[in-house]
Amino acid sequence: MFSYQFGGSLSILCIAFRVGTANLAPITDCDEVFNYWEPLHFMLYGTGMQTWEYAPQYALRTYAYILPMGAVAKSFQFLLGWLPSSFGEHLSSMLLMSSSAPNAIMGKIGASQNKPLLFAMLRSFLALFSCYSELSILSAIQDNIGPTMAHWTAICSLTAAGNFHAGQAFLPSSSVMILWRLSAANQLRDNHAFAIFWGLLAVLSVGWPFCAVLFLSTGFWALWKASGLGGGGGRRFRLDSVVRVLLRTALHAIIIQALVMATDYYFYGRMVSPIWNIFVYNARSGGDELYGVEPLSYYIKNLLLNFNLVSLLGFASLPAILSRKLAERFYPDRLQGNDDKSIKRDNLEILVLAPMYAWMAIVLPRPHKEERFLFPIYPILCFGTAVTLRETLHLCSKVLSFLRGSKEGMQNQRRDVNLLLGLALLSPSAVISILRSIALHHHYSAPLEIYSNFFAHAATTTSPALPGSETTHVCTAGEWYRFPSSFFLPPNHQLGFLKSSFAGQLPQPYSTLGSKWESLSSDGAGNFNDANKEEMDRYVNIEQCSFVIELVPLEMENVSDVPECVQYMESDSSPGSWKKLASHYYLDADSTPALHRILYLPLGRNGKVAFKTYNLYGKDSSRIEAF
Repeated sequence: MFSYQFGGSLSILCIAFRVGTANLAPITDCDEVFNYWEPLHFMLYGTGMQTWEYAPQYALRTYAYILPMGAVAKSFQFLLGWLPSSFGEHLSSMLLMSSSAPNAIMGKIGASQNKPLLFAMLRSFLALFSCYSELSILSAIQDNIGPTMAHWTAICSLTAAGNFHAGQAFLPSSSVMILWRLSAANQLRDNHAFAIFWGLLAVLSVGWPFCAVLFLSTGFWALWKASGLGGGGGRRFRLDSVVRVLLRTALHAIIIQALVMATDYYFYGRMVSPIWNIFVYNARSGGDELYGVEPLSYYIKNLLLNFNLVSLLGFASLPAILSRKLAERFYPDRLQGNDDKSIKRDNLEILVLAPMYAWMAIVLPRPHKEERFLFPIYPILCFGTAVTLRETLHLCSKVLSFLRGSKEGMQNQRRDVNLLLGLALLSPSAVISILRSIALHHHYSAPLEIYSNFFAHAATTTSPALPGSETTHVCTAGEWYRFPSSFFLPPNHQLGFLKSSFAGQLPQPYSTLGSKWESLSSDGAGNFNDANKEEMDRYVNIEQCSFVIELVPLEMENVSDVPECVQYMESDSSPGSWKKLASHYYLDADSTPALHRILYLPLGRNGKVAFKTYNLYGKDSSRIEAF
């Protein structure tokens, strides 16, 4: 009745929830924008911001990861161009869900030219693909381990704040998370060929070769089963089966790698291996450390913020299984559970859980830490919580049975009671996670709001740009890392960087040659380096800016409180005066108590939750009115 199979009642609810909330999550990582959304925008429109990782002399990123999204985007563009314009207006209303981007104006643009709408559709597609993988593993757990475990895993996964912003993120770590789910689902169903295939796709095509550690147990288990030593077949070693698995894996790897290298050859104009380049860069001393060093507590705080109790129970899962198995060995009469069915279940669960500990052994020692590095273990944490919960309830049941005397024939009743008891125990954690997700949306959505607002009005109030016409700069200083991508800039508009306190390397506009070697000598090409050194050719002057976006405090008592962009506008001596066109609230984290900063608490917010304003400014000569 309650099935996670596609078409089942639970699957429909999951899909509706994931797709419906896909565009409510703010973009929390500037790498997602500049390393993935911007190259995709370049593929589609020929413009965008290029990072040094895509420079031909470094070639650390593979375009093979971007290309499938490009194909999806082209399909959406064709669909939007074919459907009536009124459809775009309704679709904007459903997906953008932004009061600051008037849908009537968005409808006038034309659906095929509505880049924010395309952006929202692509995020919804990513959420749908993530949900497909989520349902796949939930269905596999339900069929091969038990419905109760599937339901517990589902409530952890669907409500987790971590999955709220990881599911639709256009990041390799999110894609690895999705592909791991598909691999694990096939592993649970003994479909080892597809389990290995999804792992190969993650390692070779996403551009994140370090994720191979997540799939090592998948490969070894497939070889163990193929050898015949894993049960069945009289336990005779079957060399032919092992060779068959190895040859099939090698063939799949060669095909995937050939397609990846062909794609990168097309975009870089020469034979390159971004997988090898990024591995070498991160392996050498001082590579990724240039972008920040964090203590071990950074990951602990992130896990508690995104999963609260689930993060603790998830990591306790493997020790819980091993402790129970050790107890069963010493007390076989009192602790039954060494039958073939229980052993098979334990083996499957250990296979699913082991990659989490291997992954943490890789990322924990690294000085450079980012929240997205934890994305691949999010589904394992949810399943691990279900395992810990079952083991805890099982232990409690055994203790009570020992004290009161056990009764036979009540297995089904106990299972129903355990299901309800587990859901009750997980409910507080689920509520906290939901409140965290709501806080993320309400507190940090201003950048998406303001840029959506800007696109809607600028695209309908400025004249269509002519070929070779002057570029209109939308400028920002310290807020550059919250730019949601060029999908929110109309044609002939470009992001401009004003000098700020940030002293690292910023992206530069793509040349028409993209990442080909010839782009290094093209007109306007800037310098790139792999040491995060500031390149001064990235900056524009305030006189070149038609619009400015800045985060501004509500009260500026001291000169030091005045944001950099406001100082630039006050010192601007060019014709025209600056005026505020739009404003949205953005959380003032320093002035808000921790509890209200972390969670959205409807009661007691007044006087405790402090905000700044995310402002859009324009010159009176910009042909755009306040909105």
